[in-house]
Parts: sequence; C-alpha cells; structure tokens
Amino acid sequence: MIHGLTFKEYIEEEKEKIGEMTKAEKISYFKDYYLKYCILALVGLVLLVWIGIDLGRGFRHTIVTGGVIGVHLDDEGTKYLTDDYMEYLGKGSFSNKIDFAPYIILDDEDYQTYLAFQAQIATNMYNYLITTKKGLAFVAQSECLADLDPILDSELKAEVSDRIFRAKLGESGEEIAAAIDISDTAFVKEYIITGEPVYFIITGKPEDYEAGLNVLKYILLKES
Repeated sequence: MIHGLTFKEYIEEEKEKIGEMTKAEKISYFKDYYLKYCILALVGLVLLVWIGIDLGRGFRHTIVTGGVIGVHLDDEGTKYLTDDYMEYLGKGSFSNKIDFAPYIILDDEDYQTYLAFQAQIATNMYNYLITTKKGLAFVAQSECLADLDPILDSELKAEVSDRIFRAKLGESGEEIAAAIDISDTAFVKEYIITGEPVYFIITGKPEDYEAGLNVLKYILLKES
C-alpha cells in the first residue's frame, strides 16, 4: 500500500490530481516527485542490460586461441586471424570469440618471460603458435607441441610436405614433425615483418588440435 492506499487507488488519485493541473504545474510536479525515480529506474535498467551482456560475453564459446612469438604481426594480420577468421567461419561475435596474443615476448635478459610462457603452454593455453626458430626450439624443449605426422590429413600433408620442419623434443630426444615453415606464404609476406623463417606449430590438447589445423588451412588459403 502507498500512503494507506492500494496501488490502484493511488494511481487513480494521481491521475485525478494531475488532470486538474495546468501544463506548467504538471511539469513542475513531475520534476519534484517522479523525475528522480525515473532516473534511478533508467540507471537500474542500463546496469541490468550491461550485466546481462557482460555475463553473456563471458560465456562465449572460444573457437581458437593463438599467439605470435618473436615476429611483428601488423594490425591487418591480427585482424585476419581474428575478425576476418570469425567471418570466414560464419560465426557471430556475440556467442563466440577468438583469443589471440599478437606478440609473445621471450626476453633472454628476463627469464621470467620464459617461465610465464612455459606455464601457458604447459596448461594448454594455445591451440597454435606462429613463431621464429627460437620460439619453436623453446616449445620443443618443453615438449608441448604436436607431432604433425599423425594429425595432418592426406590433402593438407600433400600441400605442406616440402615445408615440414622436424625437431627433437626436450627430454625424450624424439624427432617429430614439429612445424610448418610458412615463410613463403602470402600471409607472412603481407602481414609479418621478419628477416628469418616463420613457423606454424600446433599446441594444446590433442582433442583440440583440429582448431589449430583449421587456422593453418585458412592461412594457406590466402592469396597474394
């Protein structure tokens, strides 16, 4: 109840009261009694919408997570691997996302950068990495990359057979097909500034290898 009245009775009383007012009196009455409540209601609505959107975006499906080590990928290259790739897949950004680290630093003078990155790859943070030989060697030493021989399908294997780079794993010393040399691709020539070879490697959980392989196929599709 409001001032001893039911809500219905209160509304009827307010309508009658306002109906007897002049236009100027109605405006003044609204400002004095209702404006602050309208503002509070609007703020509350905006907050509810913002929280709803934020929660919704927090539950978005991660399509793929990638990163770049030791080379400069320009803004257009980052867009190609994120927004453009999302569009290529026909996915909406409201319910999907792509996580991407455009420049992962491995600083010889700050070994903490190596420790932080090792923790990331050990916890399967990335599905794929684009890297120099130095970055590739570090990932191989950590034994946190996929052997490409058993996971490349026949079509993709035929396309990259002359670009496969083999490396030895750290503790076991096993030699595997560790990376694809993508230095001569249109993607690298257009978007990456480097004076050394650039490699594509698959990391993460075996059940997620397909996500990284799909990005490799997408990179190879780009034409000059």
